[in-house]
Amino acid sequence: MPSSSSKDSERNKSFKGRESACVPILDSVKSPREKLTILERAIASARNGIVITDPTLDDNPIVYVNQSFLTLTGYGADEVVGRNCRFLQGEDRRQKALDDLRNAIKETRAITCVLKNYRKDGSVFWNELTVSPVHNEKGKLINFIGIQNDISSRVEAETRISEFYSIVSHELRTPLTSIRSSLGLLEEGEGGSLSPEGKKLVEIAFRNTDRLVRLVNDILDFRKIESEKLELRYSSITARSIVEQVVRELSPTASEKSIGLVVDIKSGSEAAFKADRDRIIQVLTNLTANAIKFSGERSDVTIVVDLRRKNFLRFSVSDQGPGIPRSEVGKLFQKFQQIDSSDRRREGGTGLGLAISKSLVEMHGGNIGVDTTLGSGSTFWFEVPITRI
Repeated sequence: MPSSSSKDSERNKSFKGRESACVPILDSVKSPREKLTILERAIASARNGIVITDPTLDDNPIVYVNQSFLTLTGYGADEVVGRNCRFLQGEDRRQKALDDLRNAIKETRAITCVLKNYRKDGSVFWNELTVSPVHNEKGKLINFIGIQNDISSRVEAETRISEFYSIVSHELRTPLTSIRSSLGLLEEGEGGSLSPEGKKLVEIAFRNTDRLVRLVNDILDFRKIESEKLELRYSSITARSIVEQVVRELSPTASEKSIGLVVDIKSGSEAAFKADRDRIIQVLTNLTANAIKFSGERSDVTIVVDLRRKNFLRFSVSDQGPGIPRSEVGKLFQKFQQIDSSDRRREGGTGLGLAISKSLVEMHGGNIGVDTTLGSGSTFWFEVPITRI
């Protein structure tokens, strides 16, 4: 008589096969023929293209397609049954997604990928394809089922967005940078002496142009992050050099509000480590600029660097501002989100800075967060793993 554990093993094995089989258990339908009829009609009437292949036959040929697949591709059933699905790729066989798809089929696991496919008339469509293995009651692979979804409109929209960002990059950022540089020279007196009124106007124009440049850069950076095209360039850096550069660049802004920038680099955190210097500066600059923006006049913003836990360097920026309501903290690191309190809202901003900072820190393998108490200021911090040089 088989043991209880043996029975459980057989039951689990049987369940695994039935769970992944093409024909699931329909408890309300007793007749196997009825079950098959319901499933066949469901597949046949689905709006997504459905194709079933047989990996037990040579070259994993198509054994079934529904009408939506034929409508999508323009082929007749007699033109596709018996062929491998690769004919849909035409001569375009070097797509990276194809390598992922082949590996998934080889390893008999499910996958969703996007392929550039061709209809019978040669026109292109972008196919969001989900392929899943199908097993029988004994767990043996008997089929693959592919669900096809035409996402050409979505891909076209994404292409237009990419083109827009390209226009922003070349047609906006370049002239804005030139205007900003020219205004900076005028402010320094390179174009001749200015009257007090003229100098004030130039300062206003410079400040707002600088704001526009930051906005454009934020949008472009976030686009790169979303499309996974932003790459980190690692080099040997020190925390002190990073902090000193940020303080040097933001001192004029802090001075306008009589805000002191206090630096505290703890013992043990001064050794060189590997990171993307420009991106770490970008994150620390954003946190420090925000602290200055939301601090009252004649207060201090403190930058602390220390080793809070093994192999992680923490940069902290503390202000003496109004603090952040607990209900608003969850919004801070989301794109296009800003705190709604009037004190903060009047300062403006892109709503992207903290979201970009979060992405950059996480790309380094680190973490970012905030400790805040309403009425008692805030401390924004980020940690990055350090590899000693």
